[in-house]
Amino acid sequence: MIIYGVGLLALCTLVGVIAGDLLGVLLGVKSNVGGVGIAMILLICIRLWMEKRGVMTVETEKGVSFWGTMYIPVVVAMAA
Repeated sequence: MIIYGVGLLALCTLVGVIAGDLLGVLLGVKSNVGGVGIAMILLICIRLWMEKRGVMTVETEKGVSFWGTMYIPVVVAMAA
């Protein structure tokens, strides 16, 4: 279902935020460093991995591609 695509995006976002916070701590910055980028790269990698294995259903692909296309404009608007 489409909800699985949204769940996959949420998982990637959580992992990206945690990784960005840890990277910020390692660099000595009190900020999230690259969490959104890490999340987007992770989403792309997981989607490609799922497609190669034949696990990605059409409904899940629709959810991932919808939120994948919405993700970048929202993040750019938030950064502006």
